[in-house]
Amino acid sequence: MTEAPYKIVATIENFMPAVVEASASNPVLVDFWAPWCGPCQTLMPLLDRLADEYGGRFILAKVNSDEQQQIAQHFNIRSIPTVLLIHDREVAEQLVGAQPEHVIRALLDKYVAPAAPAPEAAVDEPDPTRLDLLAGRQIDARDAAAAAVTVAALAAGQPEHPLLPSLQARLAFLEAVAARPDAFALRAALEANPGDSAARHAFAAHHALAGDYGTALAEWLELTRRDRKFGDDLGRRSLLMAFEVLGPQDELVAGYRRRMAALLH
Repeated sequence: MTEAPYKIVATIENFMPAVVEASASNPVLVDFWAPWCGPCQTLMPLLDRLADEYGGRFILAKVNSDEQQQIAQHFNIRSIPTVLLIHDREVAEQLVGAQPEHVIRALLDKYVAPAAPAPEAAVDEPDPTRLDLLAGRQIDARDAAAAAVTVAALAAGQPEHPLLPSLQARLAFLEAVAARPDAFALRAALEANPGDSAARHAFAAHHALAGDYGTALAEWLELTRRDRKFGDDLGRRSLLMAFEVLGPQDELVAGYRRRMAALLH
């Protein structure tokens, strides 16, 4: 029987395109197992069932660690079963051992896009009071086009909405990521040329969208230091947008406001 397209057997030959590159569009759950491993035989049917239930909203990649030792060594797999969640071409989470279903569901739900509503449950017009939630979900799902429409509708209908600046900032970061989706290539570009301002901005946006604002703020501050003219002072403006997302009480905001002020004055 042919496996569903969202279930794959990962090998050294297909790992980059089928797992790493694919994770830019869908989260990939990588299951390291072996035929002799009892807990693996318990976990695998559970993962298969969840993959079917989520209906392709994540990819299940099965790695036989006996046959694919190069992959296992690359990820420093020391115990099986081990499950990795790869998101946006990077390892985002790791679980070791045969975890219970609720733990795996909680992990998936942090990264997997929400299911589309059934046609009969859809409404003709979005509830204007929930546009902020809809925009947030669309940004989390990396749907830049849909998020842009929703954020514009929110701005038109509720220009004083308290979450509008944060949503506009996150949308700007998403659009930067969509324009330069390969984070590995951006890192390589910066290593080759630290003065590549466009790569530095996109690299920072990748980290911001992934929730790593410590790295994102450091990169945007460095961009501001190196190239104030880039993108009409895009480094400084991105710092201010990130401050909107994090909120005034965040320790990162206080620290980077001081660093930015010292740099500019």
